[in-house]
Amino acid sequence: MNIPIKIKRSRGRPKKSVEIPVEPDVSAEHEIVETQIEPDVSAEHEIVETQKEPIIKPVRKVNKWVDHCTDVKTRKENVGKSYREILKIAKLDYNK
Repeated sequence: MNIPIKIKRSRGRPKKSVEIPVEPDVSAEHEIVETQIEPDVSAEHEIVETQKEPIIKPVRKVNKWVDHCTDVKTRKENVGKSYREILKIAKLDYNK
């Protein structure tokens, strides 16, 4: 499908950018001289110890259903049963 360029550009096709070379101004060049400054060794830095406060994470909200399932799993009569069977047993005596 041939769509004229004028129509394509009006739909958002960007125009090609044209770069114009910039010539540097030769008359304003300055000579750059690099010097190294030696650090002052005589001054000692003081180390200040600060006490960090322990980061306290917020307590996660416990899912009651999962908590109930773990309780059912730890019962003596349910030892060795699969998780699928535990879910079936837990469903019978779970109260919201």
